[in-house]
Amino acid sequence: MEQVLWDIAIVASLLGFLFLIFAFLTGLRIIKIKPKFRAHKKAALAAFGVVSVHALIMFYFYFFA
Repeated sequence: MEQVLWDIAIVASLLGFLFLIFAFLTGLRIIKIKPKFRAHKKAALAAFGVVSVHALIMFYFYFFA
């Protein structure tokens, strides 16, 4: 069980980092997309959600495992 959580935490950290980089680059307009897609906001919210899951799993390992 703990190995599965650890694997999820690793994948979540990588996905969160990629979403964060995408949100950063679209915010700076280095990656230009049509404003109607609102990709910058969606990427930032996705990054926050994924990083929150990662943080909860890491808190579990730090305090309870």
